[in-house]
Amino acid sequence: MIQRLIFFGLIIFSFQYASSQDIRIGLYHKFDVKTLVFKPLHGAYYLENDQGYKEKIKGNDVIYITLVGNQISIWGIEKHMGLSHRIAITPKRSNSMYSLEPAFPALKKHRYEGHLEISIHPEDKLTIINQIAFEKYVASVVEAESGTRAREEYYKSQSIISRTYALNHIDRHENENFNLCDDVHCQVYKGVQTENKAIRTAVEATKGLVITDENRQLITAAFHSNSGGFTVNSEDVWSAAMPYLRGKKDPYWADQHNSLWSDTIALADWVQFMDRIGIKLPENYYPNVLFRFNQPTRQRNMTVAGQLVPLKHVRNEFKLKSTFFSITPEKDKLIIKGRGYGHGVGLSQEGAMKMARMGKTYEEIIDFYYYNVNLMNIDSTTYLTRLLSQ
Repeated sequence: MIQRLIFFGLIIFSFQYASSQDIRIGLYHKFDVKTLVFKPLHGAYYLENDQGYKEKIKGNDVIYITLVGNQISIWGIEKHMGLSHRIAITPKRSNSMYSLEPAFPALKKHRYEGHLEISIHPEDKLTIINQIAFEKYVASVVEAESGTRAREEYYKSQSIISRTYALNHIDRHENENFNLCDDVHCQVYKGVQTENKAIRTAVEATKGLVITDENRQLITAAFHSNSGGFTVNSEDVWSAAMPYLRGKKDPYWADQHNSLWSDTIALADWVQFMDRIGIKLPENYYPNVLFRFNQPTRQRNMTVAGQLVPLKHVRNEFKLKSTFFSITPEKDKLIIKGRGYGHGVGLSQEGAMKMARMGKTYEEIIDFYYYNVNLMNIDSTTYLTRLLSQ
């Protein structure tokens, strides 16, 4: 049963550090961005480089930032603003907003608040860092991960999960001079989107709340889209067995967008895959018998010719939505019928949304998907101790 625990030691210092300070997010992290377009949307900004140049940016100004050799070239609409190795763009007021649009390669434009820092990555691309207030970051992640049509109790649960995940992985990109990246390697972050009122309310209502294990340590708050009817143990997907990430039957999975799916695999591609992973097939075999696979409940492996094939390897190879699938051979192809979407560990987002529609509270949602955990303020956890020991 989940417990709501509030302790009061060191509240002021640690809460300011963990929840009121900024977080640094690496933007467009998985892309080799070499040209970036900056445009102020609300408010004025100051652009500074490491050569002492400073310029005010406002209104209809457009700034082109390009990697040229081992330097960053900055152009306005009518003038060149110099070459440097690092630039910082700082808002004059806290409610300012700007857009960023990579031009090479061409990527989707996003809106951001906060500070912007651009430097040169060792791999010949721009390092783009958005420094933003932590709870604003949490709200943006909740929308990016969940959309805008869920109930407030679901948003509260996702806020707590996203906050827990971010704090527990706060140093994941320390060697790149930022905290987290903006894609699924950390959490999806797309800056300012619709500013959904229910999301803002949910984040504010749960401010500072995180999920911990019985030792007051932040949990690995894993989540996925849809469980397919069964969540799985953490060691079924990763190496570590975590006591709060236990598989269980999930009655909330059905009749959702990602509940059921189908795919096909060419028989020739499947046979080549078997060979690559070292599965020895009999000289004469019937694909309809050898490759048929039924999975009524979640399993870790399938058996082919008496040899175990990890289902996560199959999923990764053929980009399947989950490891919860069955196979029916049909002539020169395999018909895949699957359930759920994602790794299956921890909270099922679509299941949690359904629980919220049924009137369940965020405490009940978290209690269902994570075993024997506590909800508490970040100040009451071991997080501060860990920070001070670094």
